[in-house]
Amino acid sequence: MNRRLSRLTLFAAICAAFVTIPAFAGAVEIVRNGGVSLDIPSGWAKVDRAPSTTTDPRTLLVVGTKGARAIVTECQVATYRVPADGAVVVVIGWRESIGAGSLPLSGMKLRRGTFECFAGRGAVAQVTRGNRDFQVNVMVGDKADAGTVADALDVARSFALVQK
Repeated sequence: MNRRLSRLTLFAAICAAFVTIPAFAGAVEIVRNGGVSLDIPSGWAKVDRAPSTTTDPRTLLVVGTKGARAIVTECQVATYRVPADGAVVVVIGWRESIGAGSLPLSGMKLRRGTFECFAGRGAVAQVTRGNRDFQVNVMVGDKADAGTVADALDVARSFALVQK
């Protein structure tokens, strides 16, 4: 009898996991542009890309919290206003692999001085997918709470190529 109860308990746990996953997935929106996608939580939105004269690499997708927007600067990544209590994630991509090296998404850590034109905390990852190089950048405001920081890193780590 205990063996049967254990199997039923295991079966119930597995079923509960499958029921829980779609509930979480409903709280996340997938945004796409330039052949890439990011999963963003409630309160985040796609941000209009800043005008740029750079064609390779180019900015593919930008998302951020309320108040994030494009600004005019000389810098490609930090061309966005980062709210003091918010965050921005910027994905840039090259047309092909340039051998930029590998800084994995899983190893992203916030540090000051990561980007020119942005004095706040930032993190960067460089990945190759589909014979192209991408850089996924996170910028976080100085008053962002731990939840916003965690969300920003989760958004960056959700980076994926859009399946054709």
